[in-house]
Amino acid sequence: MKDRLLTEVTIQELHLELLRRTRFNAFDGEDIHEDLLAMPDLWHAVLLDAGGLSATGGGVGLIKLRDMAGNYYNVDTLYILAIDARAAQSLAEYAECWLADTVHIASKEETSRSLGSYDTDYRLVSMWWD
Repeated sequence: MKDRLLTEVTIQELHLELLRRTRFNAFDGEDIHEDLLAMPDLWHAVLLDAGGLSATGGGVGLIKLRDMAGNYYNVDTLYILAIDARAAQSLAEYAECWLADTVHIASKEETSRSLGSYDTDYRLVSMWWD
């Protein structure tokens, strides 16, 4: 993204930059960012977001919004859309060196439901950090 206007970068590049800037507990966004860029043939898209439940029992709510003014991206889950089951397994193996607390590879059916019934060989890999 260096030397390019913000309006010239893709949405994926924006999300990768958020990933690169994020660091908390055992999560090191710069290392993960570098590793992902070195293996673009394994994934279709990457999203760093919040997972889990809010205090009201629903989704995570607006925690990211709450902390944004302080320049803190309050997230804990990395979602990687792997190109297929083999790529998902390869990416999941990185969870150990990335010090993820949990890792999950979704089945084809789970992936399809998560993507809105999108019929593809993609597999969703999620990694969570405490």
